[in-house]
Amino acid sequence: MKRCLPFLLAVVAMACTTPPPSSDRTLYKWIDDEWAFRMKESPLFATYNGDTTQGNKLDTFRPEDIARREKFYGDLLQQISHYDRTSLVAEDRVNFDLFRFYVQDEVDYYTYKSYRIPILADDGFHISFAQLPSSLPFFTEKDYLNYIERLKAFPAYVDQNVHWMKMGLADGFTMPKVVLNGYEVTINSHIVADAEQSVFFKPFKNIPASFTPEAKDKLIAAGKEVILASVVKGYQSFLDFMTKEYIPHCRETIGASALPGGDKYYANRIHYYTTTDMTAEQVHELGLKEVARIKGEMQEVLMQVNFKGDLAAFIKFLRTDPRFYPKTAEELLKEASFIAKKMDNKLPSLFGKLPRQPYGVVPVPEHLAPKYTAGRYSGSPRKSAEAGHYWVNTYNLPSRTLYTLEALTLHEAVPGHHLQIALTQELEELPKFRQQLYVNTFGEGWGLYSEWLGLEAGFYTDPYSNFGRLTYEMWRACRLVVDTGIHTKGWTRQQVIDYLASNTALSLHECTTETDRYISWPGQALAYKIGELKIKELRKKAEHALDEKFDVRAFHDVVLSQGTVTLPILEDMVNEHIQQAQKK
Repeated sequence: MKRCLPFLLAVVAMACTTPPPSSDRTLYKWIDDEWAFRMKESPLFATYNGDTTQGNKLDTFRPEDIARREKFYGDLLQQISHYDRTSLVAEDRVNFDLFRFYVQDEVDYYTYKSYRIPILADDGFHISFAQLPSSLPFFTEKDYLNYIERLKAFPAYVDQNVHWMKMGLADGFTMPKVVLNGYEVTINSHIVADAEQSVFFKPFKNIPASFTPEAKDKLIAAGKEVILASVVKGYQSFLDFMTKEYIPHCRETIGASALPGGDKYYANRIHYYTTTDMTAEQVHELGLKEVARIKGEMQEVLMQVNFKGDLAAFIKFLRTDPRFYPKTAEELLKEASFIAKKMDNKLPSLFGKLPRQPYGVVPVPEHLAPKYTAGRYSGSPRKSAEAGHYWVNTYNLPSRTLYTLEALTLHEAVPGHHLQIALTQELEELPKFRQQLYVNTFGEGWGLYSEWLGLEAGFYTDPYSNFGRLTYEMWRACRLVVDTGIHTKGWTRQQVIDYLASNTALSLHECTTETDRYISWPGQALAYKIGELKIKELRKKAEHALDEKFDVRAFHDVVLSQGTVTLPILEDMVNEHIQQAQKK
C-alpha cells in the first residue's frame, strides 16, 4: 500500500496460505490477516492478484486511511515482537523473519511519515499511474468500464497525494529542489488535447474483436471523454501544484540528515536496504576500499589496449569516440537483444532451473525516458498476457554507451532481474506475501553478481566492454561512498557528480541523473554492492568447503530457491546447502 502502484512483482495468489502440517497456525493467521487487509485496502493490488471485486476503484490516501493502516501494522508488529520464534520449524523461521522484516518496514513508513514524499527524481505516484494501461486486464467489457471508473477517480487520487505533499512542505520533509529540475516532463507529457495521443488511450486501440461494433464505439467515446475530463485534469492540477507551490518551496539541502529526524531516518534506511547492522561510516569506508580495488583492475585494461595516458584520459576517450555510441534507437535495441539472446544460450550451463515466462527488449516509455536510467526490468504477472520487459533507454543516444551494454543487459534481463523475478513468481508454495516481497540487497546484489557472472559465460571478450563491466562495478562501489557522503557527510550535488565522473566511464548525463536518484532515494543505492559482495563471499565459502563437489548450477539454484531474502537468511541457506552436499 505504501508503494505507488504494485506493478513489478504482482502474481496471481488468491487462496489462503496452506501451512505445513508441523507449523504453528498463529504465524499463518497473521500472514493471512495481513494479506486480506492489504487486498481490501489496495484495490489495485487486489486486481493484480486476481480479485476484481474492487476493480473500478483506485487506492485512497485520505487521513483516515493512513491512520487505519498505521494502527493495523503497529498492532501487528506488537504481536509479532512478543512471539517466540525458536519454537518454529526451520521453514517457518524463514517465513517469520521475512514477515517481520516486511511488517517492520510498513511501520517505519508510517513512523517517519514517508507518505509526505510520494515521488522520486525519476518516479512517483503519477508515473506509476501511467502504467495502468499496460498492467490491467482488458478482456471483457467490464474490464473497460472498470478502467474508465478508475480514470475518473484520478483527480481525487492526485488531491490526496498533494495533501500529504503540502504537509511535507509545512514540516520541512520534502524532496530536494535541485533533483526536480525538468521534472515537469513526467507530468506534462500526459496533458494532451487529443485523447488518442494519450498513453491512457492504448487499451481502446486494442479492443477485442469479439466486442460488437456498438460496444466498441461506446467504449471509445467514453474513453476519450474520461481522458480529457479526468486524466488531463488530474495531471494539469498536479503540474500547477508542482510548478507553482511545491518546487519553489522545496528544501535547498540535499542530504537526509537535513530532514527532521534525518539521522535516525537514514540509519533506518541503511538497515532496510542492506539488511545489515552496518553504520554509515562502515559503508563509506567499504566503498572507498572497493573503489581502490576496482581502479587497479581498470588500469590493467589500459595496459591491455596500450592506451597512452592516465585513467582520466581513457575515460575522456570513451566518452568522446563515436564508435562507442549507437547511431539509432534501433541499433541500440538490436544490440541489447543480441546480448540477451546470447546469454539465453548460456543459461543451462549456469542454472538447473529456468523460468517459464519469456521476456522482451523494449524502449523505455517516452514519458519516462528523459529523467530515467539507462535500463530497467519491468516484470509482468506470470499468468498475464504480457511477457517481462527489459527496458532500454533510447532517449539522448549520445549518452548511451555501447561498452556498458553487456553489463546492463546481464543485470536487467538474464541472468539478472528477469530470471530471478520470474523464478520467484513460480514459487507458489511460498506464503503470498513472499511472492510479492522484494528485498533490495538480495535482488540488486543478484543483478550485480549477474554482471560479474558474464565473465564465466564468455562475455566481455572485448576489452572495452570489460572496462564497461568494471565501470558498472565501480559505479556501485562509488554508490557506497556518495550515498553516505550525501546523507551524512554534507557532500554537494556537484561533488557527487564529479566523483562519479572521475571514477567511472558513465556518460556525464548518466552521472547527473544517477546523482539525483541517490539524493531523492536515501539508502537504496547501497543495496547493490553490499548484496553482491555477500553472494560472492558465500560462493567462495561453498567452493572452498565442497572443493570437487561444488556445482555452480546447484549453488545458483539454492540462492534463487526462496525468492528474495535478507542476507542473514541467505547465509543460512548456503550453509545448509554446504552441509547437505558434503554428505553426498
